[in-house]
Amino acid sequence: MPTAHQLSEPFVVKRRGIGTTTTALALGTVVFGLMVALTLVIVVVQAIRGESIREPLEAVWLAWGGTPLIFAVGLPILLLAGAITALEERRESDEDDVLLTVDDSGIYLGGEQPRAIPWGQIRGVCRLERHEVNDEGDEIWEPRLVVMLLDEGMLPRSTKAWGPSCPWPGSHELLGRPLPYDELVTAVAQRAPHIQVTNRGRVAD
Repeated sequence: MPTAHQLSEPFVVKRRGIGTTTTALALGTVVFGLMVALTLVIVVVQAIRGESIREPLEAVWLAWGGTPLIFAVGLPILLLAGAITALEERRESDEDDVLLTVDDSGIYLGGEQPRAIPWGQIRGVCRLERHEVNDEGDEIWEPRLVVMLLDEGMLPRSTKAWGPSCPWPGSHELLGRPLPYDELVTAVAQRAPHIQVTNRGRVAD
């Protein structure tokens, strides 16, 4: 969220989980390390026994038509490509990965429809669960973060008219961590103590 001069460190929630390049790179490195360790264990054990090293290695790496060996050869190339990509991502702007920012100027909602809302327009912030139908046609309760632009007494029946909203940060990320509600309360209170943060649970429009 672009701001002029920050009086305090902004509270930022970024996209995490298995879908990010950095996480995939870390997982790939772990897998590659385990593969190298397995090879070394086989070599050491067979050397101590004084038996053939080639046979157990072939049994491991040439199984299933040599798929493990092909994977082992290709993985370092993928890791190199991932490292280059991760390095470039650090140099570039990471605004696409920002799901939420709370700073001295207001609140920034990331996602498909990013929006910055100054504190002067905000009348409240809430977490709620909205009844929706997902892509598979199943009815679910979708957790969302809503920045309310209307006073409490003027809120319409439909929560979609309360103000800009976004999926609750982290709720849709594979192996990610949803934003703890208490952390949002603290972040808002530190910068705009007059703004009330509420958890309204399931709200039917």
